[in-house]
Amino acid sequence: MPQFIINLYAAIFGLCFGSFANVAVYRLPLGKSIVKPPSHCPSCGKRLAAADLIPVLSWLLLRGRCRYCKKRIGVRYPLIEVACSVLFACMANFTGSNLSAVPLCMLAFVLLCVTVIDGETQTIPNGLLLFGGAVGIIWTVSAFFFPETFIHAVAWHDALLGVAAGALPLIVIDRVVHFFLKKDGFGFGDVKLMAMAGLFLGWQLIFVSFFFAFVSGGVYGAYLIMFKQAKKGSYIAFGPFLCAGILTALWFGKSFIGWMLP
Repeated sequence: MPQFIINLYAAIFGLCFGSFANVAVYRLPLGKSIVKPPSHCPSCGKRLAAADLIPVLSWLLLRGRCRYCKKRIGVRYPLIEVACSVLFACMANFTGSNLSAVPLCMLAFVLLCVTVIDGETQTIPNGLLLFGGAVGIIWTVSAFFFPETFIHAVAWHDALLGVAAGALPLIVIDRVVHFFLKKDGFGFGDVKLMAMAGLFLGWQLIFVSFFFAFVSGGVYGAYLIMFKQAKKGSYIAFGPFLCAGILTALWFGKSFIGWMLP
């Protein structure tokens, strides 16, 4: 099957998962079930029909408003759906015609949800990380028995080292910051996020992801301080930068290591 067809299928599935991501990012921070009740308008509570749930298209046809109460529906909804679609297509293009695309698309789904939720609430739901961790474990075990079917998975021992390499640096930094400044350096959600990512990246690429996350987060923090958007010592959600670092390391990490260590 041509690669562009695989990418197209992945993009379509990504739109569907993007619709589900909208449910997750709205309900999980509120402690609500992502299964019950069925999708409904957050303003009037009216249950949405199938025609109201077509990713992106429904929002465009309804001009960004609820069909029933006419309340405005934020542009965030179609943007998340499009973002998930693009991420799935990128993962499919990265893996080619290989089943590793499935767990990596699930990783992209988790990272997208974490980015939105942490950016808005500075919390990372455990349920998302448990789901991502379960996918990573299943992928690693499956690759052990079927290495040619899941060629992008890291070896099981590398995955275990990746979990430790993802969690321990943040724990150490957090304790050092707490000792000297009497405040937390990182939330424990960030620690669990990077431990989960270690299953997918292995220990080497985890360090690459840290590099990209700290550089991008540092630049953003400096920008906020420079333009007086935030005060020194204030907190910013670091999860989105970690998620971006994870994806960057996954797609470009090996090339980056080869460039740094020729």
